[in-house]
Amino acid sequence: MKRTVLAGGLVILAVGTLAMAQMMPPDGGAVPAQEQDSFFGSIDAPEPELKELLEMQAGMSKAERQAEEDYLNLDLGPDVDVSGIERVPSANDNQPYRTCEKTPEMQANLRRHGDPGDRAYRDISGYLSVTNVIATKDCTCAGKVIPHEAVTMFEDRLRDRFAVEVLEPKHTSDLYNEYDRQLKIVTAMCGEY
Repeated sequence: MKRTVLAGGLVILAVGTLAMAQMMPPDGGAVPAQEQDSFFGSIDAPEPELKELLEMQAGMSKAERQAEEDYLNLDLGPDVDVSGIERVPSANDNQPYRTCEKTPEMQANLRRHGDPGDRAYRDISGYLSVTNVIATKDCTCAGKVIPHEAVTMFEDRLRDRFAVEVLEPKHTSDLYNEYDRQLKIVTAMCGEY
């Protein structure tokens, strides 16, 4: 399978290289500024907003630049202390969730977007998955993929609890937040989720 993935990646790289080569001018050089399409503007001329930001940044002190950098690197995710979490034995057999085979029903529900309740299904599935990995300490696909029936049963219970026909993101936001928190634990236990 790794050879297939590697070969597929090389094919994509080759196609991308050919596409870039076809977009280049015939002589291989850059397009002169006077020949550039006026719709997109000159490559060398920054957007007015960008130019204004660059001018503001030039006048900033070192402390102001550091404060700006700290703000941009601010992590607003939930704080989870994973320092005491050890790798589990099944981490050697860890398989990323995206590579795990799912049932056809689950694939359809996870990929569908736009219908009412789609987000709720994904939130529930993610929450149950990370909870199961932590409970079973199983980093393989068997620990990560939750049966479609279990997700729909959980979904039915939530519908009854909230007395609604269709679950909305507001009904599953707590589950998503817990998924996000537990995902850090799973990553510490297994590696890539």
